[in-house]
This record gives sequence, structure tokens and C-alpha cells, in this order.
Amino acid sequence: MSEILIKQNRLYKGIFWITDIDNVYSSDLYFLIPCDINGNINDSDFEILSTMSAEHSDNYNHKKVWNTLPKKTTHGKSFDYYPRGRTEIKNGIAVIYHSPYIPQDDLKNWLIEKFNLTSSNGIKKIRLVADGSNHYKCWLDY
Repeated sequence: MSEILIKQNRLYKGIFWITDIDNVYSSDLYFLIPCDINGNINDSDFEILSTMSAEHSDNYNHKKVWNTLPKKTTHGKSFDYYPRGRTEIKNGIAVIYHSPYIPQDDLKNWLIEKFNLTSSNGIKKIRLVADGSNHYKCWLDY
């Protein structure tokens, strides 16, 4: 889980892995970036290290973050083993790109809780995009 202190009233974007698609709520592998309703980082104390960021971006990269995790957490699996996704925010709309194997209703509720995607944080809409491209392939595709 993210090393930053999670605040109940703060909005986040970031990345996640779902380690148990039968029980999304048991997954606790996500990395949060404090942001405003346009996805801009809004915490002067927060910095994404270049060893964890996507190129030319203020967002995390799944593979780079995974490579920083202990084997106890990754179970010796590669970064693309578990179904995964990304939460992006712009103009008060949260767009969730994710592996199509993750149940959308459960995922939406889990993300609302973990990323604080609430109307009180300025979120007007949550859109889930099941991405079956190579980018989100996991063990279930093979």
C-alpha cells in the first residue's frame, strides 16, 4: 500500500493490482497520489520518485513500482501477473482503466473507498474502462 498517510477527505489517483478477483475487497496493493479534481498533485510534500514514475508523467508505472516491492509482497510474480489498473482524474471525472477480468461493480466500490472518489471530493462521475489490450494482460490471458 502507499506509504503516504491516507486522509479520509483527500482525493487520490494512482495504480493498483487486484490479487484476488474473487474478493476484490481483500486486495491491499495500491499506490496513491494526492490530487485535485484535475489530477494535479496537490501536496507539496509528495513526490513520485523517477524510479517509480511513468516517463514524462506525474503518475506511477506498474512495472517500476512492482520492482521496488519486497518478494514477500509480490510472491515472486512479475508485475503483470495479477490483474491491475490505473485511476486517472480530470475535470472531476475519475476514469479507471483496468483488466477486464476484475468485476466492475466490486472494483468501483473498492476504488471509491481506497481512492476517496466521492462527490464531496469533487468527483462528478466514475467511468470504468475494461482494457483488454496488451497493456493490462495478466495470468488469466495465457
